[in-house]
Amino acid sequence: MEGLTRGRRPRSHPVGRPVDRAGDRAWARRRAVPGWALYPVRMLAIAAMVGLWPAPAHAAPFGPARSAHEAAGAPRKAPARGHNISTGRDALSLVSQSPWVGPGPGQFQLHLAVTAGDPAQETLAVIVYGRLTARSQFQAAVSGHVYEPYYQGPGLGNSPVPLDNLVSDPAGGVDVDVPVNAPSGGLSFTTTGVYPVQAFLEKNGVRVGQPLTTFIVYVGKDASTLERLDTVLVVPLAARVPIEQAGRPGTMPAATANALEADAAELYLWHVPVTIRAEVATIESLAGGGAAGQDAVGELREALVAGDELLPTTRLPVDVGALVSAGLTADLQTELSSGASSLFKLLGEAPSLSTWALSGEINTASMAALAGMGATQVALPDGDLSALPPADVNLTFSQPTELALSGRVARAIGADSELSARTAQASVPGQTALVANQVLAELAMVDLEAPGDHHGIVVAPPPGSVLAPGFLAVVLAGLRDNPLLNAVPLTQLFADVPLAKQANGHLLVRQLEGLQEVAPLAGTELLATARATVSADSELYGRSSRLVGQQDQELAVSLSSAFTASQRAAMIGSVLRTAESELSKVRLPPSISITLTSRQGRLPLTLLSSAGTPVRVLLSLTSEQLSFVVVHFGNVGSCRPVNPGSEDCQLTLSRSTGW
Repeated sequence: MEGLTRGRRPRSHPVGRPVDRAGDRAWARRRAVPGWALYPVRMLAIAAMVGLWPAPAHAAPFGPARSAHEAAGAPRKAPARGHNISTGRDALSLVSQSPWVGPGPGQFQLHLAVTAGDPAQETLAVIVYGRLTARSQFQAAVSGHVYEPYYQGPGLGNSPVPLDNLVSDPAGGVDVDVPVNAPSGGLSFTTTGVYPVQAFLEKNGVRVGQPLTTFIVYVGKDASTLERLDTVLVVPLAARVPIEQAGRPGTMPAATANALEADAAELYLWHVPVTIRAEVATIESLAGGGAAGQDAVGELREALVAGDELLPTTRLPVDVGALVSAGLTADLQTELSSGASSLFKLLGEAPSLSTWALSGEINTASMAALAGMGATQVALPDGDLSALPPADVNLTFSQPTELALSGRVARAIGADSELSARTAQASVPGQTALVANQVLAELAMVDLEAPGDHHGIVVAPPPGSVLAPGFLAVVLAGLRDNPLLNAVPLTQLFADVPLAKQANGHLLVRQLEGLQEVAPLAGTELLATARATVSADSELYGRSSRLVGQQDQELAVSLSSAFTASQRAAMIGSVLRTAESELSKVRLPPSISITLTSRQGRLPLTLLSSAGTPVRVLLSLTSEQLSFVVVHFGNVGSCRPVNPGSEDCQLTLSRSTGW
């Protein structure tokens, strides 16, 4: 592909996706990136195009992959053979493959990394199996349980190829082409479907090492009449960032920032709509870090402009259930508002509170609290929802339903447990590209279970998981312009896919199940007392004073789940002691006796202030024998009768004052 070099991000934009880069922005600079960060993108982009072109008449079952430049008619150099085979324990790993092929003649391309114990004596074999008709068959095939080969012919199973004859890829590993519907032979497909593929090493006709199982997604002419599956990919952009007691995020390790920037760059480059779950502390740490972090923030801004969706989040990480159980729902709402404001400042977009994707267990009370703040549609682990009717368990259930909440109206869809868990498997070394392509193939399998229905599915990585480097690039490349899958944000899935109905025509309603009782947030026993004392400080020093603002901030920060119960209790106790100390800085002197020698006079009272800053005081005077009059004390304040025998003095003290 012209303009692409290994180890450098392409300046050109993905083919077929017109975008306005406004001069590519100052932050979208050329820079060196690891080979794995680029290569899956490049190979998949090539594979997606080559898979739609007729195979050349001379194509052999095992041949070199064609680049876009060569396909355009440029002369092709004789490929190097057998130079990229490593010596060691027998193993195959997938570097990249065609996300789909068809309709008509094409090539299913595999880019493999091969390690062999005896490269000169070993061969590579490939077997393609019959079309799968159920998702259970797919899941069995992923585990290696596949039967009845669909096709075995020259170069496909019956005639393994010596490793020395395999075509070396310039980036490492070897290239393998499997012709599909080619005039010269190879696989012959007519029906859209998912077909298992096994590649394995042999020595003297005996398999060595573990087979590699992937899938051909063939898209036939019949695909034009099928409904595409609305596919929501929830992308977590979070890292373990320490939270200081002042609420500021700590420094992020450079390796973590680089990994997050790589994911943000893929979102920016591919423009495939996804739903982003970003933590404010993570984004703040990136923005305040080095060049990679600042690039990531800029790339995320552009991805959101292009159509990605941003989920709501709190300013600091919190335990929603524990806050609600402790009666701190108002604090949760404050944190959500602060989170939206922070994300807007950082990314130029504030998330809507209507659409949520929750990654952990949530009980009915917590969900009802979120609904009271505007949440109307939510994706959450399918295991947190009540069981489906028997009629809905034969195929993958892929529709939203009504969610039963006391006095609230909401809709829910369960994130697919199998696919969501599979994203974590991509972190196994050497498995990233294979798992990513298995995810794409399984999504196609879900679509083909009910090809005439408009349905949708949510893939949400498990709580605390981080996407493996390179995983996002492969999946986004496979989702872009996919003839079976329609990548959409979560909000669009709820808008597009109709609510599920029961056999009697009534809407299907599901409930939240699992943990219903959540322990209140621990360590908050002194919170109410601390807040009352801070409120008294605010009367004395002013609500907008720096002192009171800092106290409020420290109490808000203490509620974060980033702290243990003992840390939280210590933080709240510290604020309480400080607030009480500040109150004690304004006082009256010890009791004294005052004698009035006439019917009129001034009471010589002294207020003592050691605050070091102006304070506001309300002094109330009462007497059964005296009546009070209006008195002004210049810039200090005034006293006014409230009723006979009672007077209030509103004073601002900047020093010890008496009258």
